[in-house]
Amino acid sequence: MKAFLIDLTKCVGCHDCQIGCKDEHCDQAWLPYAEAEPEVGQFWLKLKQFERGAGSHVRVTYMPTLCNHCAEPACVANCPTGAMAKREDNGAVVVDQDVCIGCGTCVNSCPYEVPQLDEAAGVSSKCTLCYQRLAYDKLPWCVESCPANARFVGDINDPSSEVAKLIAEKNAKPLMEEFGTGPSVYYI
Repeated sequence: MKAFLIDLTKCVGCHDCQIGCKDEHCDQAWLPYAEAEPEVGQFWLKLKQFERGAGSHVRVTYMPTLCNHCAEPACVANCPTGAMAKREDNGAVVVDQDVCIGCGTCVNSCPYEVPQLDEAAGVSSKCTLCYQRLAYDKLPWCVESCPANARFVGDINDPSSEVAKLIAEKNAKPLMEEFGTGPSVYYI
């Protein structure tokens, strides 16, 4: 199963991950798993900014957030049509656009507030783990476009993978594990 690792100590808030994702998914659909990402109003990857301190002692940190591609995704469990599914080959949680009815159940059931309703297309949309790139042994755009080398993706079940080694070495943890969904995005 693929997992992301994001090193928050390296993230500089450049938004290249967000822009790379947008570039890959705007104006091109990867059906059946993704309609084109809406040009405005949605980002499948978000970059949160946190400021601490005051005056000349302000410190800014950034936290990229995206679909957690959970082991036990609530969006999949609650989808009334079966449009939300977990791919067995790489662990990506995807929306079958041909089956989705745009009811928003996945939006309301995801504890991480990730799926978004694309009202123009009448379907839900979200990060696809760039499954279309993984199929050709390419990295997701958010990983490939990171100039700070703060993002990694790899097989978490392979102890020799860089991601598995870094997660163990750095004691990286996913966010909000208490939801019990088994998120596969880890943070240092």
